Amino acid sequence: DFERDLDPESTTTFPATLSELTERLKHWKNILQSNVEDRFPAVLKLEEESKVLRDFHMVDVEIPGQYFSDQEIAPDHTVKLDRVGADVPIVRRHGSSFRRLTLIGSDGSQRHFIVQTSLTPNARSDERILQLFRVMNQMFDKHKESRRRHICIHTPIIIPVWSQVRMVEDDLMYNTFLEVYENHCARNDREPDLPITYFKEQLNQAISGQISPEAVVDLRLQAYNDITKSLVADGIFSQYMYKTLPSGNHMWAFKKQFAIQLALSSFMSFMLQIGGRSPNKILFAKNTGKIFQTDFHPAYDVNGMIEFSEPVPFRLTRNMQAFFSHFGVEGLIVSAMCAAAQAVVSPKQTQHLWYQLAMFFRDELLSWSWRRPLGMPLAPAAGGGSMNPTDFKHKVTTNVENVIGRISGIAPQCFSEEEENVMDPPQSVQRGVTELVDAALLPRNLCMMDPTWHPWF
Repeated sequence: DFERDLDPESTTTFPATLSELTERLKHWKNILQSNVEDRFPAVLKLEEESKVLRDFHMVDVEIPGQYFSDQEIAPDHTVKLDRVGADVPIVRRHGSSFRRLTLIGSDGSQRHFIVQTSLTPNARSDERILQLFRVMNQMFDKHKESRRRHICIHTPIIIPVWSQVRMVEDDLMYNTFLEVYENHCARNDREPDLPITYFKEQLNQAISGQISPEAVVDLRLQAYNDITKSLVADGIFSQYMYKTLPSGNHMWAFKKQFAIQLALSSFMSFMLQIGGRSPNKILFAKNTGKIFQTDFHPAYDVNGMIEFSEPVPFRLTRNMQAFFSHFGVEGLIVSAMCAAAQAVVSPKQTQHLWYQLAMFFRDELLSWSWRRPLGMPLAPAAGGGSMNPTDFKHKVTTNVENVIGRISGIAPQCFSEEEENVMDPPQSVQRGVTELVDAALLPRNLCMMDPTWHPWF
C-alpha cells in the first residue's frame, strides 16, 4: 500500500501537491511508528543480546566519570564496576532509537548510559563544549555571587568507545521539551503539526511574491498571534509539571533549579552564539530540573568566525515564561545570567577564561578546517590543518575576543559613587541581560523564527 501510494508513476494515487504528499507521509509515519511501538519490546534482556557482557567478570574496571570533579579520589574510595544491569531499555527520542545500559557499581550505585552510534563529524564538539563547561563551573565556584546561587552547568559524562560509537550519561527522568507539547496534543486529540501547517498556509502569499518583503513581517506576526490565541496555550508546560510533580515543595525546588539551568543554557547560547534550539534538542530531568542540550556547539562561516543569524538571542518562549511567571524571569533567570557573566569576566578570572576559550576555538577551528564547507578556497596547509599559522591564530583570537566582548557587554559593571552621580537617570546593573530577555520574548522576533522551532510554544 505504501509503495503504491508513493509511486510517482501511479497518477491515480500519487499526491498532486506538496501539502497532500506531506499529509500522506505523516499518515504512514504514524502507522509505522505505532507498529514499531506495538510489535517491538520496550526492554531487551542482556542475556539474549550479549551473553559475553552478561558473563564477563569485571576485574578492577572503574565506573566512568569519577575523575571529572575537582576532588581527588582516594584509591580505596574508587567505585569499581560490579556488573552490567540485566535489562537494556530502548529509548526513543524524536525519530532516533538508542539502547540504555545500566552500570552497577561496587557500592550498589547505578549509572545509566545511552549507547550512540553513527556519529556525525560534530560529535567531538560535544566533548569539547562539556570540557569548557567544567572549567566554567570552577570559575562559578570561585565567585561570590555565582557561588551563593549554587550556579553550576549540568555536564553529563561522554565516553568515546571508538570513532563511531560513544556512551553518554543519561537520566531515567529525562524528557524533551517537545514531548511535553506532543503529550498535550495526544491527550486533547490534536494534530501536533497543526500550528506549523497553519503558519505555512498564512505565508503562501509571501512565497508566491504577491506582497512586499516589508509586509511579510506583519503577515508572520499576524499568523503567530493567531496561533497563540487559538491553537497553542501558554500554560501547557505548567500543566504538565503540576501533574508530574507530587507536591508544592517539589514544584518550588524544581522551578528554582530549572530556572537556573535555563539561565545558564541561555547565557552559553548567547556567549557562543549557538542557535537551532528547537524543543526536541532540550532535555530536562523531571525530578531535578537539570538541562542537557543536544547538538550544542557553534556554527562557523567560511572565514572561521562564529555564524549566527537568529533574531532571538536564546530560547525563552511563552510556556517557559508562564511557568516561571514574571517574578521567576526577572528574579531567578536574569540574576543567574548576570552572576554567571560577572563570574567569568571578573578581574581574577578573565585571563583564565581567555586561555580556555583559545584552546576551545583552536580545537574547534582545526576540526572545522578539515571538514571545510564546499566552495571554501584552499589555503596553505600547516600542521595537518588547512590554514597558515598566522591566519589560524588570528581567527582564534578574533573569536575569543568577540565572545569576551559579548560577556562584558551584559556583565554588571562596578561604578564608583562619583560616576554613578554623573549618570542621569541611574542605569540598572542588569540592563544588558534584561534587554536580551526582552528580545527573546518579543513576538516580532519570535515570529521570524522557523515554524519547526515552535516559537509559539
